[in-house]
Amino acid sequence: MSSGKSAADEAFLSRRPSKKLTLAIFLGGLIIIALASYRIAMKTSWYASHVQGGGYDNAYVSDEIYYVDAARRILVNVFGYHGRLFPYSGETASNYYNFEHPPLGKYIIALSMALLGDKPFNWRVPSIIMASLIPLIIYIGLAWGKDLRWIAIGAIAGLAASADHILIAMGSVAMLDIYAAFFLSLAVVSAFREHYYLSAVFEGLAWASKETALPGLLALLILVISRSPNRSGVLKFLKIFAIVIGIFIITYIPLFIHFGVIYVIQETLGGYKWDLVSRPPGPPTSTPSGWFFNVDPFVLSYSPLLAASMTIQLELVALVAAIALFVVGVLRERALIRAGSTFFVAEFVGLWAVYIAGNHTLYSFYSVVFTPAMAVTLAEVLDILSSKVKIFK
Repeated sequence: MSSGKSAADEAFLSRRPSKKLTLAIFLGGLIIIALASYRIAMKTSWYASHVQGGGYDNAYVSDEIYYVDAARRILVNVFGYHGRLFPYSGETASNYYNFEHPPLGKYIIALSMALLGDKPFNWRVPSIIMASLIPLIIYIGLAWGKDLRWIAIGAIAGLAASADHILIAMGSVAMLDIYAAFFLSLAVVSAFREHYYLSAVFEGLAWASKETALPGLLALLILVISRSPNRSGVLKFLKIFAIVIGIFIITYIPLFIHFGVIYVIQETLGGYKWDLVSRPPGPPTSTPSGWFFNVDPFVLSYSPLLAASMTIQLELVALVAAIALFVVGVLRERALIRAGSTFFVAEFVGLWAVYIAGNHTLYSFYSVVFTPAMAVTLAEVLDILSSKVKIFK
């Protein structure tokens, strides 16, 4: 029996690009996505400098009135900051700390105040950075260490993320949703690479930013159990659950120290009950399905006009594809259950569950949590299609 390579093997190896060429093409793709991220940074920076909320001093845009005021109070009263501060809005109570939402995003806003100064643009700098980094995270997460096919797929996915208008809208304001989307992008690509414990860390940070990211935990459960439908899979998920809960609780430690554990828990549980009831009449609302058709998008600013709308051509295709991929995976072969589509379906089902539970005042700006899963879902579709093309075999 011959131990040498066959002629077919040698011919195949001779056609494979060298590592240097693959690296060069990867870097070329990185430059393209970096330019797309730069475009996001420029657009979000412009909006962040020009949006007007019409509220106190015309500075606060939409729910910034709650998050920025709470972040400032946390900075001063919890962390003991003594620097120069923007005047309080007068529209939130002096003891208001926004316990209805987790604290991580407000810590980051507070940090930007301390480092850059307490000014409207500076409140929004973290949002600008996070929105700009999401396409790069998608590209690197999908393409790093992969072949030319995945480099091309990763580049397309990164461009798709950069083209989603909701990323521009939420990257321009100091609201919590972009923080959840940023950490979810890291969670999704980590799950894509089957680094589930790392994904759990980022899922915990996403949830600690805003509870709209919580359905990602369901996605991790499905992915882990589908890969290991036995006792080891259950044990692995229990570890993942512990990591997510642990990260979430750690972010509350400064508040525990300042306010006391019992008070914080009571206020936080009250916030989750508040999540399940409708708000008084006010801004336009829509269902999670309506977001994918830009039904009654939430207007963040009228001058200039900035609405929390999605790029329908991308998000609607990804929604249909995610549901199809997930259903096929569940019904035919568990190995076909993929990270992007699973996160997409979990978020969609989770937000619909909130609506069904009683909160009929959902706002379109929540939809930015779909952007990372949209991009990875489209990559999964391209993977399936391109694997059937002869040139890639």
